[in-house]
Amino acid sequence: MQVTLWNDYICPWAYAARPLTDWLVSEGHEISVRSYELHPDLAPEGKQVKPGGRLDRVFDHIATECAQVGLEFNKPSRSPNTHQLLGICELVSTHAPGSFAVFDAELAASHWVRNEALDDDAVVRRALDRADAPVDDILEMAADGEGSRLLEQSMHDAWDLDVTGTPAWRIGSLTITGLHPPEQFERWVHKLAAKAATSEAESSSP
Repeated sequence: MQVTLWNDYICPWAYAARPLTDWLVSEGHEISVRSYELHPDLAPEGKQVKPGGRLDRVFDHIATECAQVGLEFNKPSRSPNTHQLLGICELVSTHAPGSFAVFDAELAASHWVRNEALDDDAVVRRALDRADAPVDDILEMAADGEGSRLLEQSMHDAWDLDVTGTPAWRIGSLTITGLHPPEQFERWVHKLAAKAATSEAESSSP
């Protein structure tokens, strides 16, 4: 099945849910990753994570979730504004789709493993280079505002499907939002796949 995933790289729940998307890929489902700006009100310079604060406590919970599935995780010290980055993601997905998977993995590791700044041009350029994407072309289009336009379209597409947060997978006619136990998530997907197969068989019957 074709699956659309909406993601923001500063969403801890979306990071912890990456193994669920990996499972979808292993099952042969085609994944299209779209950008969703979770905190458009975040200051351009980002925000430091307050030790012992609400977000820091969320990170403690995410650390436990990641440990249970063997996903490497280190607490970020800062939440960057991701508007520009998400626009670049849309550009890579549109103009260099073969580079997106590596670019996506690099960005996730940068924020959640290496505690690097996703709004640092050098970090983004390095991720593009490692993904073998056309670095200068992508960054030039981003500077011209095309990334922001694509991000706006992605947001509207999400809202049209009542997506208001991340992670959110659109599978068939159903949207699954948030982090779920793998067994439950897999049951839902298997049921959706069976339903889709039945509908396809009925539609093709003479």
